[in-house]
Amino acid sequence: MSKTFLGHNRPILVGSIRQPTAKDVLADIKNCEHDGADAFILHIQLMEEEYHTFDCLKQIADSTSLPIMAINYPNGSGQTDEERTQIQKEAVRAGFACVDICANTFDHDSRSSLTGCRAAFAAANPAEISMRPEIIEKQKQTIYEFHEMGSEVLMSAHVQVELSEEQALSLALEIESRGADIVKIIADCRSPEQALHMLNTTVTLKKHLKVPFLYGCSGYHGRMLRPLSPLFGSMLVFGHHQYTALSNFHKPLLKDMKKFFQIVDWNMFE
Repeated sequence: MSKTFLGHNRPILVGSIRQPTAKDVLADIKNCEHDGADAFILHIQLMEEEYHTFDCLKQIADSTSLPIMAINYPNGSGQTDEERTQIQKEAVRAGFACVDICANTFDHDSRSSLTGCRAAFAAANPAEISMRPEIIEKQKQTIYEFHEMGSEVLMSAHVQVELSEEQALSLALEIESRGADIVKIIADCRSPEQALHMLNTTVTLKKHLKVPFLYGCSGYHGRMLRPLSPLFGSMLVFGHHQYTALSNFHKPLLKDMKKFFQIVDWNMFE
């Protein structure tokens, strides 16, 4: 498999690497490979700062033939968005295939940018999406710079609210318009009924988006949606080799998802 997150004809299993040291990261990658991972996401913000170097990131990239996505979310360290983005650029230079850029990057008061916005999603007052024209242009320029470096770009929004089907599609199209290769939206889900509604929305996104996407939710109901959403059009599922103190306990184990997809034998592009 080439080092890309794009062009797969089935949902891909992505090992979520949330470790404090380079040695722990390398071990987790190897274990996830044995579990059947197709790719990885590395949460750089969870690594101790001494490992945020080109040499360390290159060692990680060179340790596997599979693609890795560099995530560097805010973690209270005081780093600016520009500084976090620069570390992601070092990861791309080191051989990472993709980066995750939040849709409110460069705007820490993004909800206020929705005042007067006529987009359908604005009525839900979502977090992590800026509608300031100057911020949108800066994000587009950043995506362009990553593309020039040969990197794929996922743009994410963890919106912290429930979305209707119309609102989710409106937000996904807005993110797509900024040049992202992959759209990621994580919404709230407070009931089984909303979870089923989100699966229906996933089908709608599959029909209307021109790029691959991930639509899901965090928390309790995410335990149901994470394995099911790829059957309805989401491009991937995140999972762990095993649970540690830094794990997201709502993510499934990769070995369980591998078995699940083998049993279902589903092709979301059929």
